[in-house]
Amino acid sequence: MLELLAIIFAIWAVVLLVVKKKGEKYGLELAGPLIMWKTEKGKKFIDNVAKKKLWKFYGNFSIFICIIAMLFTTAIIIWNLIIAFKIPPQNAPSPRLILGIPGINPVIPIGYGILALAIAIVVHEISHGILARYGKIKVKSLGLLFLIVPIGAFVEPDEEQIKKTTRKIRSRVFSAGPASNIVLAIVCILILSFILAPSIDTKYDGMVITYDAYGLNQWDVISKINGIEFDNFTVWEKLDAGKIYNATIWRNGKEMNISIVKGLYVWKVEKNSPADGVLPEKSIIYAVNSVKIGSLEEFLKIMNSTYAGEKINISFYYNGNFSTVSLILGDKYDFIKKEEYKGKGFIGINVIDLQNVAIYAKDFVKIYNPRKTNILFYLALPFRGYSPPPSGLAEILTAPSSFWMIYNIFYWIFWLNFALGTFNALPAIPLDGGYLFKDGVSYILEKLSRKMKKEKLEKVSSAVATIFSVFVLICIFSIILIPKLRLLISF
Repeated sequence: MLELLAIIFAIWAVVLLVVKKKGEKYGLELAGPLIMWKTEKGKKFIDNVAKKKLWKFYGNFSIFICIIAMLFTTAIIIWNLIIAFKIPPQNAPSPRLILGIPGINPVIPIGYGILALAIAIVVHEISHGILARYGKIKVKSLGLLFLIVPIGAFVEPDEEQIKKTTRKIRSRVFSAGPASNIVLAIVCILILSFILAPSIDTKYDGMVITYDAYGLNQWDVISKINGIEFDNFTVWEKLDAGKIYNATIWRNGKEMNISIVKGLYVWKVEKNSPADGVLPEKSIIYAVNSVKIGSLEEFLKIMNSTYAGEKINISFYYNGNFSTVSLILGDKYDFIKKEEYKGKGFIGINVIDLQNVAIYAKDFVKIYNPRKTNILFYLALPFRGYSPPPSGLAEILTAPSSFWMIYNIFYWIFWLNFALGTFNALPAIPLDGGYLFKDGVSYILEKLSRKMKKEKLEKVSSAVATIFSVFVLICIFSIILIPKLRLLISF
């Protein structure tokens, strides 16, 4: 793989060298490691489209959309900054997750991502061009950006004319790109909600296992336990801990029966902890000191009442055998450096209940329908591993693979247009929202102080826009850095 990448970039280096020497007559220029292709083709199309009077109303609508997006995105960033002071350091977002570039961001699929990003960029730039021409601003050129493959498009308005035009015309031009991305995202989510999502259903009724646990495989569907329909957790809660039950499951399209024990599944055993070498991972705990444990709450209640140095007996099921072991609890403070844990008993295991790894099958129908789920949850599907749907999950849903191809195209066009539109609406120069924000500050200052000279007005509005730009940048980087700094200084 590394050899292939080395060959590709070596060829790209040669291409860059050729473009540098001979690219000018073909409209090719270098922009760092990128190749920029400029052309005047398409200008006539933009001129013809821009003649429509509706663009005045669309431009005003775009300003409104951008202001809403600016407030929404800024609030989300501040909210994530607050969360950064609370989340475990290991859950801090990677810098790669902030970049919406297929191949760099690990959650964006390369195929769907490149197609959706190309559409988003073209829509964004063409919108800028149309509103520029409607405002009588010259478009110097159009073009594409290449980094081995086409990664972007651009429309190049005359910057001097933009500076000299009225504030309203300039604001329409800046807001048109982000607003058009958001409008396209809304169109896609309506198609997903009312046309595509209603076609999704489940082949089986029951609980879907989302991680390997309890002797079950990921994407197994438990349809019955001891002959009782397993469509809610009330069935599981009524079972006795430490007993073996017959579970009817669907696996890879086949119905089968397996045994399942009620209790808490040992997900992980911490090294050098009291449980290390005593309790095996994948075992199922069903009693502590002969007290039956049927839920995570019951287990935590018992453990929170223990103290360091206390001897406890744990009963568990593993590899077809029931066993009971004794161990001496450690001091929780020695493992988790917090004062309130001093003297508390510590065993050193992560346990889960079946309810932590099972989801009602019909709930997957809801998460793929934006009308039936929270919009923030819907946006987070890629981060949860649900977009594109894993093959095992797609197998238990009724929609064919051809349907999922269409669904994924619309989902990623929605996702990347929403991401590009809202990000560009941020009040940070050189983003579109930054210039819109600067003009907004200038407008407010002009209304508040009619005696302020134009030069001073420009300086003050530029200073305010710069301060906000730095603030937004610091917030974005802090979301990544603060959890890691907390790990270093342990607060």
